[in-house]
Amino acid sequence: MAVECATMSRGKMLRITKLNECGAVVTGPGSTVVADAFVSGTFTPNYAEAQEISILNANGAECISDRSAVALRWVDISLNVCTWDPTMINLITGDPLVLDDAAPTPNTVGWRLDADLTGSANFALEFWSGIRGQSCDTEGNVKYGYWLFPWVKDAQWGEWSIQNDGITATWTARAVFGGDWGVGPYDVRRDATVPATLEPLLTPIGATQPMHYEVTSAPLPTPACGAVTLPAP
Repeated sequence: MAVECATMSRGKMLRITKLNECGAVVTGPGSTVVADAFVSGTFTPNYAEAQEISILNANGAECISDRSAVALRWVDISLNVCTWDPTMINLITGDPLVLDDAAPTPNTVGWRLDADLTGSANFALEFWSGIRGQSCDTEGNVKYGYWLFPWVKDAQWGEWSIQNDGITATWTARAVFGGDWGVGPYDVRRDATVPATLEPLLTPIGATQPMHYEVTSAPLPTPACGAVTLPAP
């Protein structure tokens, strides 16, 4: 059985998908956004503090020694983007959009930080990273590292500065267990048939799995300003 090892560098693309409060995909207008305008995504597994038991006998030697099992709680995420897309902000934080008075269809021109709504959004987060030192296959396909966090919540705004420099937006959030991503609403891999066809994940995301990674030769999604419609399956 072959193994896909990869030397990776650079982030290529991200995609955000709207979820409901149960972690299920929400289809319809404004449910998904794709962007290449991000600076970084940082991911830190968060573990419960281990409980240790150590009891010495009367002679000072350790009599009982035990330590609780490793317990992953969630994955802490820090996201930094360099384009201020109000619809992306709404999908990440839940903060409401600001519209203008254009008729018949208003334009989205901003957002408002709202204490009742900020941090209320649920979303899925996908990243693609580059793979170094590879050659295209016989069909001209390039491979990427594909990273999926199928249920992210509790986003909090970080600091931003308006100054003589670039202005970026930062958030922290948590990738958690559960949800209802299944195999996802997107074709993110090529199957093993010849010629290959584009397919969603091979197996559904499990109840204890806050992250998925694989090497894929599926094409990158196309970036655009503004969230777009995610069709119903």
